Amino acid sequence: MSKIIKVDPVTRIEGHAEIKLFLDENNHLVDSQVKVVELRGFEKFLVGRPVEEMPLITPRMCGICHTPHHICSAKAVDRTFGLLPSDLPPTAFKLRKLLHYGSYIHSHVLHFFYLAAPDLVLGPDSDPAKRNVFGVLEANPELVKQVIFARKVGQKITEILGGRTVHPVTAVPGGVSIGLTKENRDAIEKDVKAVADWLPGAKDIAISLFDQYAEAINILGPLPTMHLGMVGENGELEFHEGKCRLIDENANILEEFASYTTEYRDIISERVKDYSYLKFPYYKKKSFEEGCYRVGPLARINVADKIDTPLAQELLTEFRSKFGRPADKSLLYNYARIIELAYAVETILDLLQDPDILGTKLRTPVQAREGEGVGILEAHRGMLFHHYVTDKKGITTDVNLIVATVSNNEAINRSVNVTAKDLIVDAQPAEGLLNRLEMIVRAYDPCFSCATHYLKSGAIATELKILNHMGEVTHMSNNWESNRR
Repeated sequence: MSKIIKVDPVTRIEGHAEIKLFLDENNHLVDSQVKVVELRGFEKFLVGRPVEEMPLITPRMCGICHTPHHICSAKAVDRTFGLLPSDLPPTAFKLRKLLHYGSYIHSHVLHFFYLAAPDLVLGPDSDPAKRNVFGVLEANPELVKQVIFARKVGQKITEILGGRTVHPVTAVPGGVSIGLTKENRDAIEKDVKAVADWLPGAKDIAISLFDQYAEAINILGPLPTMHLGMVGENGELEFHEGKCRLIDENANILEEFASYTTEYRDIISERVKDYSYLKFPYYKKKSFEEGCYRVGPLARINVADKIDTPLAQELLTEFRSKFGRPADKSLLYNYARIIELAYAVETILDLLQDPDILGTKLRTPVQAREGEGVGILEAHRGMLFHHYVTDKKGITTDVNLIVATVSNNEAINRSVNVTAKDLIVDAQPAEGLLNRLEMIVRAYDPCFSCATHYLKSGAIATELKILNHMGEVTHMSNNWESNRR
């Protein structure tokens, strides 16, 4: 008779998910599932709308990832109108990039210090009632004040350049709808410099936590996989526009492809499983079992040869001296975010000094046409794909989205499984052990709100529970659960 252990819900993530562990009669793990239990269905209802509406609709998937969706969608829309990145006015291109990189400040600060840090500052076995940002506030109030300020800076950039604090609206076909004034440029620069001044101290705190929990890093979610990320022309770390690079478990380059063509379809295939609304992408030139790859901060750090900003490069060198290349421990996603936060801040300061950033030529004219467009960039959680096909009136006839969390779906499941096999030896494990499985999921910073697009045979998977007056389940049925209950 099998036993089921449930972690429901997984906490401190964006969206809703649960972990299911299936044990045999000897309490040995038989299988595990990271089960995603919500559906958004954006790929379906985006079809049939004017393609220029895509950058306004797709950010509504999420209140965190809105800016990458906005920019990525605009890039795909440009392609449907026949525009390449070089066809945009330099000012428009750089303002989009500035908006994009600004969103990294608020997202990476939010994830590391609000969602991941409580496990490291307070300990994975600490009281769950205090293992949150309020517990961190009690332990280090000055740090939390600085974190709140840094996140506010990231949101201010979105408000100034995106027209709104949440769900920006300024990236339009062929460019952007508003420019940057000198007054706003100076205000952004002042605030970002304050974040830059805070970064070395924040970095020291973060790295000391990784050193303190070195053992946990080694045992929680080790997973040799391929890695997919964007790099610039010379192999440097890049978030906005570059070539997509896939490396194997030994850092050998397997593929490189352009970030604005349909080439990705020759590299990535997608599979579905009955227990999740998320699809399971894999490297198309291998089997599903062998084709697992990862995206996101750790993958980007692994695929990049270098970083073109000083503090971030210093951190990368230190990281590789400790963990090698490629690093495969799942908790190192959190370390990689600190490196990327430094890179984003330094790049923003460089962009603000670029003479083009205050330019007034903001758009290249476009006309409706039958077309196909792909936009690819690095969202906070990993590589993001938007792919639109339009008719001659510019109405979408097909939409494909591969969101970062979808690409990481199989890796998240495997990371949890390999760790659960070592940790779970009892049908009633301690809360701290189950929290360690949550820590693995959290390390990927999954955004299940963005990622849930799968409709099984056109139907919505449902689960029905009937409870008695004591709150006990007396009947349960569904059209997606496995037979292992």
